[in-house]
Amino acid sequence: MPSLELFCTIEAEMGRRIVGDTPAGMRIDFPFEGTATSEHWEGLRPVSGVDFVTLRSDGNMDLDIHATVGEKRETVGYRGTGVSIVSPDGSAEPHELLTFQTGNEDLAWLNNEIGVAFGRGEAGKLTVEVYVARP
Repeated sequence: MPSLELFCTIEAEMGRRIVGDTPAGMRIDFPFEGTATSEHWEGLRPVSGVDFVTLRSDGNMDLDIHATVGEKRETVGYRGTGVSIVSPDGSAEPHELLTFQTGNEDLAWLNNEIGVAFGRGEAGKLTVEVYVARP
């Protein structure tokens, strides 16, 4: 039976850059920066990226995420897609499917895995738990 293994927890501050109405819907970019903690390393690692969001007609958001965790040889890049469910209070709950890329020998196993992430965004703050799907 497949299972999910917690890989890291991300806490970040989000900005907002409105691109405007597009044929697919309202486009808003959310750049973010923060830190990640994990049992796979000691201490905090920096996180930065952009979530390219399209606001759908139902009020929820399609996500296209490009980000990195760590720096120099410790960097793990990830790309995600998903949907963020928007609550009436303006908070959002992202649900993401992720792939990873890294040259870090200790984390190279991520290159062959997929991940899922669940989180909460509210008032410019983002918290996301990233899991690796295990067969």
